[in-house]
Amino acid sequence: MAIERPVLQFLYGADLHPERLATCCPGAVVKTIGTLCDHRLAFFGHNDLWDGGEETVLADPGASVHGIVVALSAREADFFDKVRGVRLNGTGSHFHYPASVETPDGPVDVVLYKLDDTRSQTPPSAEYVAYIAMGARHYGLPADSLAALEALPSRPAPVPVPHITFPAIAAAAAGGCAC
Repeated sequence: MAIERPVLQFLYGADLHPERLATCCPGAVVKTIGTLCDHRLAFFGHNDLWDGGEETVLADPGASVHGIVVALSAREADFFDKVRGVRLNGTGSHFHYPASVETPDGPVDVVLYKLDDTRSQTPPSAEYVAYIAMGARHYGLPADSLAALEALPSRPAPVPVPHITFPAIAAAAAGGCAC
């Protein structure tokens, strides 16, 4: 019997929030903090859950995005793909992006999610940025990274957000609901 190798995934943005991670990937093992060099955080389109732009990473020499490296079972990685809207035929809202992140123990090869549609840059809701910042604080990401995140242009959501609670996301994920 072959031994299953875990999928190493780099999580940034809202995926950092411990409630979201526990709901979408309860078996995830946090390995370390990581830095995706030469990329920056940007927001595009419209995230229905948070009523504002949705985060992705874009190439930007000299910039960096901090996050965490988690180990997922193949089954859990497949489930997270479904929740995040990744489709192997390329029609999903997100796609896998292989990358190398810097960690305290050296570079680690990972996969991360990138938003497919980056045509319309849109500010996130202030509530979404606060949610992301809670996750960054929880995992002890660098203070300068947190300060840059909190300084991002945002706008208050015109209605209460999130529009769905995270335990409901787990139940709805089979129907294609996105975290």
